[in-house]
Amino acid sequence: MDTQFIGESLGPGKLGHFFVITSFVGALFSAFSYFRSAQTEKKDINNSNSWLLMGRNGFVVHSAAVFGIFIALYYIIANHLFEYNYAWRHSDLSLSSKYLLSCFWEGQEGSFLLWAIWHCVLGLIVMKNAKALESRVMTVISVVQVALASMLLGFVFGPDVKVGSTPFMLLRHAMQDAPIFAQANYMEFIKDGNGLNILLQNYWMVIHPPVLFLGFASTLIPFAYTIAALWKNDYQTWIKPTINWALFSGGILGLGIMMGGAWAYESLTFGGYWAWDPVENASLVPWLTLVAGLHTLVVYKATGRSLIITIILLTVTYLLVWYSTFLTRTGVLGDTSVHAFTGEGKSLYWHLLIVLGVLLISVIGFMAARWKFLPRVKEEEKINTREFWMFIGSFILLLSALQIIISTSIPVWSPLAKMITGKDVAPPVEPVQHYNSIQVWVAIIVGLMTATILFFRFKNSDNKVVFKRLGITAAIALAVSLLIGFTQKIDSPQYAILLFAACYTIVAMIYYATKVQGGKLKKLGPATSHFGFGLILLGILLSSYNKEVISYNTLGVRFGFSKDAGQDIKESRENVLLYRGVPVALGDYFATYQGDSTSPGDARTFYKVRYQRIDSATKEVKESFTLYPNAFVNPKGQDGGLSANPASKHYLHKDIFTYVTSVIDPKKKTDTSVYKSHVVHEGDTIYANTGYLVFKGFETQVENPRYQPASGDIAVTARLEVYDLAGVQDTLAPVYFIRDGYENHIEDTMKAMTLYTRLAKILPDQNAAEIMVRQPNPQDEYIVMKALVFPFINILWLGIVVMVLGFFLTAWNRATKKDKKPTVLNV
Repeated sequence: MDTQFIGESLGPGKLGHFFVITSFVGALFSAFSYFRSAQTEKKDINNSNSWLLMGRNGFVVHSAAVFGIFIALYYIIANHLFEYNYAWRHSDLSLSSKYLLSCFWEGQEGSFLLWAIWHCVLGLIVMKNAKALESRVMTVISVVQVALASMLLGFVFGPDVKVGSTPFMLLRHAMQDAPIFAQANYMEFIKDGNGLNILLQNYWMVIHPPVLFLGFASTLIPFAYTIAALWKNDYQTWIKPTINWALFSGGILGLGIMMGGAWAYESLTFGGYWAWDPVENASLVPWLTLVAGLHTLVVYKATGRSLIITIILLTVTYLLVWYSTFLTRTGVLGDTSVHAFTGEGKSLYWHLLIVLGVLLISVIGFMAARWKFLPRVKEEEKINTREFWMFIGSFILLLSALQIIISTSIPVWSPLAKMITGKDVAPPVEPVQHYNSIQVWVAIIVGLMTATILFFRFKNSDNKVVFKRLGITAAIALAVSLLIGFTQKIDSPQYAILLFAACYTIVAMIYYATKVQGGKLKKLGPATSHFGFGLILLGILLSSYNKEVISYNTLGVRFGFSKDAGQDIKESRENVLLYRGVPVALGDYFATYQGDSTSPGDARTFYKVRYQRIDSATKEVKESFTLYPNAFVNPKGQDGGLSANPASKHYLHKDIFTYVTSVIDPKKKTDTSVYKSHVVHEGDTIYANTGYLVFKGFETQVENPRYQPASGDIAVTARLEVYDLAGVQDTLAPVYFIRDGYENHIEDTMKAMTLYTRLAKILPDQNAAEIMVRQPNPQDEYIVMKALVFPFINILWLGIVVMVLGFFLTAWNRATKKDKKPTVLNV
C-alpha cells in the first residue's frame, strides 16, 4: 500500500499537469488541422475551411491550457507549497512578492513556459491577421508549440529516456532516496525553500526576461512566414507582414538585450554592461542575423534582389534562437559563462538537439524543394545603389554573427577538433580582447555604411548629389570627432576611426532627417534607428575607452581575489580597503565607509559610503553624496561567500560606479571600543581613531534638546570642535549637570565618525575637564571596495532608446502605408 502523506496540497499540481497534457494535445491537434487545411486548399476549399476552423480551435485550447499552467504554477510558488520541487527549489518564505515572478525564469521549466506564453499571444495575433497564409504560418507556429509543450511533459520511458521536465513534480519524487520522505509527515520538517538565485533578486530581472523572451519568441513569426512563402511558392504576399514582424522583433529583442546590459551594469560586478559572456553572445547573434535579414528583405521588396539570402537569414535567426537555448541550458558551456545553466539542463541535451535538427531539416527541405523556383534577377546590381551597400552591410553582420557564435561554441566543437587534430582548443583567456579585436572593425564598417546607405537610392543614384551630401557630413563629422578625440584623449588608431564612424553616423542621420526627408515623422524610422546606433557606438566608445578605476590601492595589500598571481595583483591594485570612519582618497573624492545596515525581510546588507569632494585650498566641501552598494553575505549558507550589487551616482556626463568585493563576516564582528578618559584644558587636543577634537571651553547655556532643566540644576556643556582626517569640521556639546546632589551626563554623538563623547567631570581647581571619548577601532569594521568612473555612459542608454524607437516608428509607417504594386522581376 502506498504511503498516505500528510499535509500535501496535490490539487494544484494535478490541475497543472492536466493543463500540460492539454497544451501538448491542443498544439498537436492544431498543427495537424492547419496542415490538412493547407494541403486541401486547392482541392476542396470547403474541406480546407473546416480544417482551418479546427486548427484555430485547437490553438485556442492550447493557448488556454498554457495560461492554465502559468496560473497553477504561480499559485504553487506564491503560496509556498514546498511539497513541489519547483517551489522549494526556486523560492522561500523571505522572498519579496515582487520577485515571485522571477522564480519562473530561474528554472528550466518556467523559462520554457514563458517562451510558450509569448508564442501563444503572438500566434493568436497572427491567426487573426495572416489571411491567405494563415494555415501555413500557423502550422509552423503550432509545430513549434508542440516542441515547447513537450519540454514540460516530464514523461519517463525506461531508465534512460525522459521527455521534458514537469514543473509540478513533487519534492519527494525529485529526491525519492532521501530518508525524510519515508515519513508520512515529512511536510512538518520542511520549513522553508531553497530560495531564489540572489542575482535574480533585482527589479531588472522582473522585467528583463519577459522582454527578452518576447524578443526570442517574436523571431518565430518571420521564420513562420518565410517557411509559409516557400511552402506556397508565393514570394509577394509574405513581404509586408514579414517586414513588420521583423521590425517588431528587432526592436523588442534589441531592447531585451540592452536591458540585460543594464541589469549587468547594476547587478553584476564585472565592471560594466557587457563582457562578451557566452549567454550575452547567444542573445546578440540572432539579433544580428535578424537585422541583416530585415535589410535584405527591404532590398527584395524594392528591387526583387536578395531573396535567397533573405530566406537564409530569417530562418537562421530562429534556428540560432534554439541553438542559443541549447548552448545556455544544457551545460555544454561549462564554466565559461557566469550565468548559464549547468547540471540542471543536461537532461535536455538530446531533446533540444532533436528539435533543432527537425527545424534545420525542415528549412533545408523547403529550400531544396523550391530552389529552382526562387525568383532571381539576372543582371548584377550597380555599385552606386542602396541595394548593393545594404547587401554588403548585411553580409558583414552575418560574418560578425559567425565569428561570435563560433568562438562562443568552442566548448561544443573543441572535442571534435581534438579528435581530428589531436590538439586542444580552449575558449579565449581574455574574451573581451578576443572579441573586441574583430568586432571593433565590424562596428566601424557597419557604422560607416549605416551613415552612407540612406543617401543612395534603389536601382540608380545620382552620384553628384550623393557624394556632395556625403562630403558635407563627412567634413562635419571629422571636425566633431577630432574635437572629441582631443578632449577625451582617444589616441588609439582603431578607436579613433570608430569615433569618426560614430560621429559620421550621427551627423549624417541628422542631415538626412532634416534636409533629405524634411523632418516628416512617419518617414524618420530608418534615420532614427541609425542615429540611435551611432549614439550607441559613441556611448560604448566614450564610456569604455576612458573608463577609470579610482579605487587605487596604495597600501600594496594582496586580497586573494584569484589563485592566479597576476590576476590577483591586478585586482588587488584596483580595490581599496576602507576602515569604518577613515576617509580614503578616490580620484577627486574622499570616500568614507560609515557602517552597514539591514532591514527585516531583506537578505541584503547595505554598506554606507559617503563621497566628498573637498577644495584643496579652502578645505570646503564642494560636493557630498552617499552610495549604498549592497551584498548578500554568505548566500545560501556559503561560508565566506559574497554576491555584491553595485550602486552608482549618476551625472549627466558620467557615472561613479561602486561595489564591495570583500567584507568582514557579520558573525565575526566585535566591538572593542571603550571609553577613554582625557583631562584637558581649553585649547587642548584629543586624538581619536579617525580624527581629533579640540576643547574650546565650557558653556553654561545648555541647548541640548535631551536636557530638560529642573529647579536647582547646575548644568554646563563642553564645547568640542571635531575634525576628521580630511579636515572637515563639526561640533559636539556633551552635557554635565548636578540634580538633587547626583551627577548626570548626556552624551553627544557624531554618527558620521561613530564618535561618542561624555563630559565626565569638571575640575575647577585645575581649570580643566575630564572628557570621555569612545570610538570603535577602524580595524574592527571594514570593506574592500572597487570604484570606477564611466564617462558619458548616458549617451549609450539614450542611443538604445532612440534605436528601438526607430524600429517601432518604421513598423508604424509600413503598417499604415498603402501597398505598392509588386516588383516585376526579370527572371
